[in-house]
This record gives sequence, structure tokens and C-alpha cells, in this order.
Amino acid sequence: MSDLAKQIVDEAILEVNADQDADAQIANEPHTALLSEGSNVDSLALVRLLLAVERIIEEKTGKAITVVDDTAFETEQSPFATVGTLLQHVTHLLA
Repeated sequence: MSDLAKQIVDEAILEVNADQDADAQIANEPHTALLSEGSNVDSLALVRLLLAVERIIEEKTGKAITVVDDTAFETEQSPFATVGTLLQHVTHLLA
């Protein structure tokens, strides 16, 4: 996992959490469910998180990278299942 990917995901989570109620905060832990059973993240917060990741990637690298595309859904485990899988996905996209 790259330091840049971790920084991007951390910033995106902070940005989304700034507008979330206390009971709807996204815990910045690898095991935190995003798009899997047990998730307390609603669909709007997930979309905002993914858009924030894309925007921050572009701000930091100058590259427009799409986080959600067809290949993201072709994997056995969703790259959006947890904070940890999202971080792995961003690391892969930045490579």
C-alpha cells in the first residue's frame, strides 16, 4: 500500500465525515464496512466518498482516475467492501 493512497483515502474519509452525523461517521479502520453486510454507510455517503477519492487523486497527481468502472465489479471481492479494500484499490489505480 502506498503512502499516497493512504493519504488520499484518509482525506476523503475526513471530508465525508465532516458532513455526517456522529452516528454515521465512517471509521478510518481497514475493517470498516462500506459496501458489505454490517455497513452503516448509506449509499449517498459512499458515493460522496468515492467522488472525494477521485477528486483528491486528481489534485495530488494531476491525473483523472476513475475509481468506479466495470473492472471494479469483475473482481471476486468488491474493492468497496471495506476501507481496507478501497485502500488496496486506490493503491492499484495509482501504480
